[in-house]
Amino acid sequence: MAIIVLIAGIYYFWVITAPWRIMRKFVYAVEKEDITTIVALAVPEERKYCGVTEQSVKTILSVTLGKWRPFKAVRIGKVSWEVVPLYKELGWHRWFVVWGEAVTGKPIPFHSTGRGYPPYGIHTPQLFTEVTVCPTDEGYRVVVTEFLIQLSYGVHGSKYLALLHHAGIKGQVTALTKPGEFEPFVYPKTKMRRGGNDQP
Repeated sequence: MAIIVLIAGIYYFWVITAPWRIMRKFVYAVEKEDITTIVALAVPEERKYCGVTEQSVKTILSVTLGKWRPFKAVRIGKVSWEVVPLYKELGWHRWFVVWGEAVTGKPIPFHSTGRGYPPYGIHTPQLFTEVTVCPTDEGYRVVVTEFLIQLSYGVHGSKYLALLHHAGIKGQVTALTKPGEFEPFVYPKTKMRRGGNDQP
């Protein structure tokens, strides 16, 4: 009986920690610029409809976090379901990640808005994104389009749409999109200069 209880406990722990493990796997993949893993962890609709490919992810990482190589996550915090109550209904989980310099371990002191975000305990300009994990037919997956949008905006500000367009991102998945659907982007006519040399 004790063995059954132990096995059940281990299984329960494994299940309830699945979103956290997927988040950590994703963050580690970003740190290592493991593009293949990043794409594999994307919501299926993002890979099928939204343009989340190895090339698009590589392009965006290169002109965002790539400006501060070597980089790593220096702080990770869980976002309460109270922020977006719908996430609790859907079984979605969200964390915020502050990105920093791998050598010093200090946050990258830059964000296009030029401010912090007190709800996350960020009171100075720091480069951060959210990582949202949701259940899919493939198991828990990361909403990669959200991550790419926030990263692009954090570094390039109002030019983020041009960057996403240049990279080939066609739309996004949100808590309001149904399985098999996505929210398409309406892009401006301006384009990001080839080479992504725009400086923060």
